[in-house]
Amino acid sequence: MKSIYKKIIFIISAFTLFLVIVGVVKYSLTYIENNPEKYLPTKKQK
Repeated sequence: MKSIYKKIIFIISAFTLFLVIVGVVKYSLTYIENNPEKYLPTKKQK
């Protein structure tokens, strides 16, 4: 019985970690798209 619970907990925790990583990546990409002047290289004015 205990191995079944361990497998269920592992699957749930792995899925949660995956969702957190996907959420952070989506948020980062959205933030970069909304604020391109902070991240895209610009040519220096002489």
